[in-house]
Amino acid sequence: GPPGAGLRDIRLFFSWFITTFQNVKMGIQYRYQQGKVQVNHNRFLGYTKDAEGNLIIDPEQAETVKRIYREYLEGSSMDKIAAGLEADGLLTGAGGKRWHTSTINKILQNEKYMGDALLQKTFISNHLDKTKVKNNGELPMYYAKGTHEDIVDEETFLLAKARAEQMESEAKPKPDKTLFAGVIKCSK
Repeated sequence: GPPGAGLRDIRLFFSWFITTFQNVKMGIQYRYQQGKVQVNHNRFLGYTKDAEGNLIIDPEQAETVKRIYREYLEGSSMDKIAAGLEADGLLTGAGGKRWHTSTINKILQNEKYMGDALLQKTFISNHLDKTKVKNNGELPMYYAKGTHEDIVDEETFLLAKARAEQMESEAKPKPDKTLFAGVIKCSK
């Protein structure tokens, strides 16, 4: 063929590929904006999916989620809640027998339990090896309300969030404590 034809074909291919890739990406973002969303339910305690891929409540697991919120709002620590769930033989979303405070914390912080979804919390950074990374503002996130049935109402969720924030601020060292607080003082 004519000189440079191969290079032109490569350029055309890349131009097509980039356009297609951007259209797919925009399609996903459009669906987010329209509230048509696929919420990941794997290892997600309290939910399963129906034939169409919609999140539906797993009644037995939902009771565990409600119990976590109830006990937390009654004043139980995450350690105590975890110990109680283990003692009663209840399984985690991943099907494990061992409950960690980090698991309890994630359940208490997850907006999906009140029927909402924050979308695009993660994204695939490398499409060759499907590397998933946390979205720290590289892409827009979409907050969709009422994408599925809730397990806890909004008030319960917000009360748990407020308690967690209060506990966190109480746990922080007070500014009047200096680096040398508690160090033995010499008498004059």
